[in-house]
Amino acid sequence: MQMKEKVVLLLPLTFNDGSEVPRPVLERIFEELFAAFNGYTIAGEVEGAYRMQSGAKQIDTCLEVWVLVEAAKELDSLRKKAAQFCKTLGQECLYFERTGALVELIPPEELKEAEDD
Repeated sequence: MQMKEKVVLLLPLTFNDGSEVPRPVLERIFEELFAAFNGYTIAGEVEGAYRMQSGAKQIDTCLEVWVLVEAAKELDSLRKKAAQFCKTLGQECLYFERTGALVELIPPEELKEAEDD
């Protein structure tokens, strides 16, 4: 199996006006990630602050989402998806972290039948 790079996205659970992002919107984002990159992991909720272009402090609760990409082939595609999600979620920008972590998905070992010799 080919090595993949882990990318972290932070998806806000509320719009900047404080209203909740509808669950179907998040589910559509997850489906797009699954269709394009064969999976994702929701690592949990995190909270952080961001200085808006206006200078205002925005505190968000976000889902930390991990996506595995083949850097050469899929990184730009994930960036484009992130830009689309940014627009959908009404954000000034979306957190996109290249972790540098190389990930392998290891299948189970083949079990060998014991020989009775």
